[in-house]
Amino acid sequence: MLFELDKTKCVRCRACIRDCAFGALKADADGFPFLQNEKACMRCQHCLAVCPKGAVTFDGFRPENSVATDGLELPSATAVENWLQVRRSVRRFREADVDPTTLDRILRILGNVPTGCNARALTFTCYPTRRATDAFRVRFIHAVEAHRDGTKLLPRWLAVPAIKLRQGKSDIFFRGAPGLLIISSDETNRAVTTPREDLAAACTYFEMLANAHGIATCWCGFLPLVQKEIPELHEKAAGLRRTTPFCAMLFGLPSVTYPRGVQRDAYARVVYA
Repeated sequence: MLFELDKTKCVRCRACIRDCAFGALKADADGFPFLQNEKACMRCQHCLAVCPKGAVTFDGFRPENSVATDGLELPSATAVENWLQVRRSVRRFREADVDPTTLDRILRILGNVPTGCNARALTFTCYPTRRATDAFRVRFIHAVEAHRDGTKLLPRWLAVPAIKLRQGKSDIFFRGAPGLLIISSDETNRAVTTPREDLAAACTYFEMLANAHGIATCWCGFLPLVQKEIPELHEKAAGLRRTTPFCAMLFGLPSVTYPRGVQRDAYARVVYA
């Protein structure tokens, strides 16, 4: 069952009914909530989260297995502000791979990334080691070289760095990172209404989680740009459909330390309407 109720715990407060954004829940003749319209249910699990007595089990997820908010240790507002101010995009990485247990923990928590209409249509394709990322680099180079042999000339901003990468001189695409994460959105899923926004949220969640574990990150903005010039790149290098929206993140242990943050507060253009 999608919605299960323990009537011995339910106090019929109707908190779950009031919090159901699409009106999928309704009270029966005795005042107990039930799922009246499964098609309207967006599977957000708000009913499970809002129940004060833990009476709701949703899609097999039992309330006692959720993280309880009462007494939960959370960062203060000042701590979050400080965290955002000292965050840096890192482009210098150590040779060592990231601890696989830590990386797996981070990736699994990404299931909590918010998505439009709770579509949850994100795929996290991870190249966790330098060996795996180097193999991706090779496929990337081959895709670029194969396209270069065609009739369309590559722009200089792409051709020159690609040649240097092939020659092992410099790597502005991947910055020598030992890890690569490609986050993609399923464009065939009709429930997906905000694919780009979902991807941006996922990248931000990954970045903050990784940094909290001492893992440096950098948004790999070149890959989407190259995709525009070489539509088949994503398919050849990552094995995904060429029409699939995606973002990419570089990660690894940092080889640089920043003793202080930068001063950007004045750059925020704030307009009160």
